Amino acid sequence: MFFYMLRVSMKRKKGEDPEGNKWAKSLKKIKGVKVSMFEKSVSKMKLSDLMKATNNFSKHSIIRSGKTGTTYKAMLEDNTLLMVERLQGSRHFEKEVMSEMATLGRVKHRNLVPLLGFCMAKKERLLVYKYMPNGILHDHLHSLDDPNDAMEWTLRLKIGIGAARGLAWLHHNYNRRIIHRNISSKCILLDADFEPQISDFGLARFMNPIDIHLNTSVNGEFGDLGYVAPEYARTLVATRKGDVYSFGVVLLELVTGERPTQVSKAPESFKGNLVEWITELSNSSQLQDAVDRFLVGKGIDDEVFKVLKVACSCVLPAPKERPTMFEVYQFLRAIGLVPFVD
Repeated sequence: MFFYMLRVSMKRKKGEDPEGNKWAKSLKKIKGVKVSMFEKSVSKMKLSDLMKATNNFSKHSIIRSGKTGTTYKAMLEDNTLLMVERLQGSRHFEKEVMSEMATLGRVKHRNLVPLLGFCMAKKERLLVYKYMPNGILHDHLHSLDDPNDAMEWTLRLKIGIGAARGLAWLHHNYNRRIIHRNISSKCILLDADFEPQISDFGLARFMNPIDIHLNTSVNGEFGDLGYVAPEYARTLVATRKGDVYSFGVVLLELVTGERPTQVSKAPESFKGNLVEWITELSNSSQLQDAVDRFLVGKGIDDEVFKVLKVACSCVLPAPKERPTMFEVYQFLRAIGLVPFVD
């Protein structure tokens, strides 16, 4: 883990397009700044190397854009691949941010994206992560060029179990009991073996609270549209049970293949989201109609329906009625007959 502070005066227009790279052009003026990664598998580099590796943070290098920031693919001259995330604007003091990054850099788990480094350039915060070659879960579920390339069930279940393991560890095993706040299929990345790794954990606190609350009509502070637990509108407080709700939506995506806010199989008259559609089907004993058509008739109906029931328990309206993430992990690994792994 490293920390290197760059005291450079830079100005950034409020509301600048997150895919724009005007901010990056300011960084090009910085010469000879060394960045030490402190990871044996990653070579030493300069900030200018990151600039070159991302083509000056070009929009063509973007892997994903989320509530916490925009992530870019970076290829170094030695062909090492990394991910660099530019955090959204933050009003936190530098010492506070550095302290939090030091803590997050020590968080290590097989189902969490490892944070390799951190750099501050005045208002800019750049985080360096290990590259995940199979991208994000969201794209495998919702952005297929050929629908026939839909994920097999064994892979979907593997991803659900691994992601549950990582989130349960954050909630129950790590000494700080981290609440993620932004769980979605866009923050679950997949390594070379399609092992899921959760990103963006612990980063929501760095977002500008003013900008957040300007957007609450569209997005909740603690999640994207379709993932936010219903109690947030009343309490405005992030909780572990709120994470459970968001994870339940991810499980629904895995089982149904539907987006959180758009349900293609629902009647044209239906205007609700995925959770509301599932609730309607459950109330009318038609849950079987929710299953992704690519999973039907494969001899896995029992497993699929069990996962669907777990998902339904996660998105119950009352937080107290939802299971804990540790219980969700136990339920899922029992369905997949996976040995317990801490």
